[in-house]
Amino acid sequence: MSISGELSITLSRPNSQLDCQINSTRPMQASNIFTGKSITQTLTTLPLLFNICSKAQSVTAVRAIESAKQISANSYTESTREALITLESLREQSLRVAMDWPAYINEQVDNKLLSHIALGINQLMQTLDTKMALAYQAHDQKHTSNQNHHWENFSKVLSHTLFGISADKWLESVHQDQQLEEWTRKQHTQIARVIHWLNHKEWKNAGKSSITHIPDINDDELLDLLVQKEQRFTAQPSWNNQCYELSWFSRQQKARKPSDGTKNNGLYARMVARPIEIANLIVRLDTFFIHNKAIEATKSTAIGMAHSDAARGRLTHYVEVENETIEKLLILAPTEWNFHPKGVAAESLNNLDAENERDLHQQANLLVHSIDPCVAYQLTVEKI
Repeated sequence: MSISGELSITLSRPNSQLDCQINSTRPMQASNIFTGKSITQTLTTLPLLFNICSKAQSVTAVRAIESAKQISANSYTESTREALITLESLREQSLRVAMDWPAYINEQVDNKLLSHIALGINQLMQTLDTKMALAYQAHDQKHTSNQNHHWENFSKVLSHTLFGISADKWLESVHQDQQLEEWTRKQHTQIARVIHWLNHKEWKNAGKSSITHIPDINDDELLDLLVQKEQRFTAQPSWNNQCYELSWFSRQQKARKPSDGTKNNGLYARMVARPIEIANLIVRLDTFFIHNKAIEATKSTAIGMAHSDAARGRLTHYVEVENETIEKLLILAPTEWNFHPKGVAAESLNNLDAENERDLHQQANLLVHSIDPCVAYQLTVEKI
């Protein structure tokens, strides 16, 4: 039933500079099918229609509906929703790293690790009362020791396979670039060997972009754009006639170095940021499962609007509800910000550094996955 569509990315060199063309078959008007549907029908069908990041889509939709109805979910329900989104992000990031990275250093994929990630996260989601957490007007839930037990076993194996130690200790040990390089030289894990490999490539810093993380936008102003332009805005969003990045990477960079701007957003920086993101997601879930503390959710100040920080970046829904019927549903996805024809992906791809088609293809795939771990795309590299 999924209608996710895909991106068509073409790289050519008509002159001395690369030229990137991005076209999309992503279904920008798909949310229109929910007009006239009941809230229950919408919340049941939406994750089937948008099966990539389906938990983030469901959470954002139910939050927007609750906002429109001016209903507040209890703090534990909201925290459980955040845990589901975080588990989904961990699955997408870690699966892509486990599936894609070994080929760069001519190593085999660790099928045991893939199975551990996929099955382990599915089991963890089942330990949570997902149906209740994603329900409109959800009721109180209780934390269980079974959830904690599953998470501790799963995260221990994943952390040691990827980092050699626990995620929190690894983050502390690679706080500085020099520490990270020392860790990669030891090459105890596959991802350490990949980063070590990339660090010795002459083109490791290629793909830089001048496009920055989106500034804080007033939700009422964003709402005006959504309502006035609808699909014209959601298909190719910009703010004050400027393109911005709205990815997991830009969010991470803003949190770590708010004033750093565009100094460090090339291939190597983005690749290094991915295991850091995975480790941060594990630590975030430790907060929920082990320390029994709430995970903070992103709030919207506009009625009928909700945000969620998904694997791809910030996802926004706006909904208008009449009684129990959806009158309008608009979805603003991070993919449209990041893969805008003049956005961060296009500019970064134009700034790659390759002398042949093979290297360009490799660099481009590295870059696309580093911007969006789960986007469907077709890459064409014309003869250069």
